Amino acid sequence: MSSRKPYILFLVNLTAFIILETISLTMVSHNSIVQHSEMMSRISAAVNTVTGATGNVLRYFSLGKVNRRLAEENVSLRTENDRLREALARMELPDTLYRDSSLFRYIPAAVVSNSTDRTHNVIIINRGRRDGVTEDMGVITDRGIIGYVESAGEKYSKVSSLLDTDNMASAVLRSSGTFGVLQWEGGSSREITLRDIPVHTEVSDGDTVISSGYSIIYPSGIPVGTVTAREVRDGVNYGLTVTMFEDFSRLRHVYVAVRKDIDELNALLDGAEGVKGGAL
Repeated sequence: MSSRKPYILFLVNLTAFIILETISLTMVSHNSIVQHSEMMSRISAAVNTVTGATGNVLRYFSLGKVNRRLAEENVSLRTENDRLREALARMELPDTLYRDSSLFRYIPAAVVSNSTDRTHNVIIINRGRRDGVTEDMGVITDRGIIGYVESAGEKYSKVSSLLDTDNMASAVLRSSGTFGVLQWEGGSSREITLRDIPVHTEVSDGDTVISSGYSIIYPSGIPVGTVTAREVRDGVNYGLTVTMFEDFSRLRHVYVAVRKDIDELNALLDGAEGVKGGAL
């Protein structure tokens, strides 16, 4: 009730002012037409001033209610945003991503933990055996190869990142179809080396590198990055520096690639020897 007292006092004073002003102006306005016109102008100006002040007062006393409503809306929006993020993490893979691949199905996952500054970097994702994730499955995004599942728990899995000097994957130069081995050599988390490319291969800066499909745990055709430098190694092969499309330091969501015929392939390969991220 105390918050309404200034408002009521203002209205009382305003009413008294209007009554007294009206009486005095009526008495004066009877003297002449000129004075009448001048008084009407003053009344108009006074009314406009009082109206503006009244509006400001009303807006001031309504700010508390507006702020409370905005706060409630912000809480609601934040709650909805969190709900949508959780739903996004559990969504099936969009049709626009490798929809024509019949060899794989995909399990979406969120990144719980990630490192990029070590020699052997690992990623923890929020999907495990209860979600259908097992060891040696490939992990990807629509912007690159991420790594492979090194170990799977019930709810979470540990992923050996492509930013691991022991991790390898097969990739191909899109322009020539020449394939080599992707292997991180440390340093920048945005650069990886494509090695074993014969020196007679035509290579240009900006050439796109994609997954070859020879690493059987990764689908073919995944964009990896572009060639930004090259050097001759051992006199017969190039080592190409590839700037990756995926920024591992900002990795948030990934897909576990589940190859449908992996058991048959593993049987032919006498188990999973060489499958873990290896370039076959």
